[in-house]
Amino acid sequence: MTDYEIASLLAVGFGTLFILLIFFLVVYLFGAIGLYSMAKRANINNEWLAFIPIGNAYIVGELIDERLKWFTVGSSGGIKLLIICLGAIVLNLIPVIGNIVAILIGIFWIVVYYWLFEKYSGSATVLTVVNVITGGLAGAFITFALRNKEPRY
Repeated sequence: MTDYEIASLLAVGFGTLFILLIFFLVVYLFGAIGLYSMAKRANINNEWLAFIPIGNAYIVGELIDERLKWFTVGSSGGIKLLIICLGAIVLNLIPVIGNIVAILIGIFWIVVYYWLFEKYSGSATVLTVVNVITGGLAGAFITFALRNKEPRY
């Protein structure tokens, strides 16, 4: 390979990475704006946490607080979901157990988003299937679309 070919491959690679970064940033912002609006409408304190990566778990937990009654550690749904997430991050560091925990936490987040969609929409199953098919990317846009709806319960 010549130097020009190598340079062009690097340019294509970095260009692709830049476009992917912009795409994921847009997806993240749509999800954060949706969660922020939901939190503001639900009178949740510190709604700005929707824009912080681990803080948005707190907001989701507060929004689905009634569904997390089975988890007895923690005072509110946000704290409970934060404990679950932080525990999963710590357990993910253990070689074999980490793989199992990663799969289980992925399944758990599918259920969490189902609960969130169920609270704001009558077609939570369809929305969850779309979210799973798109690898979770649609969840941000669905959350954004549901941000101004009144909770069903």
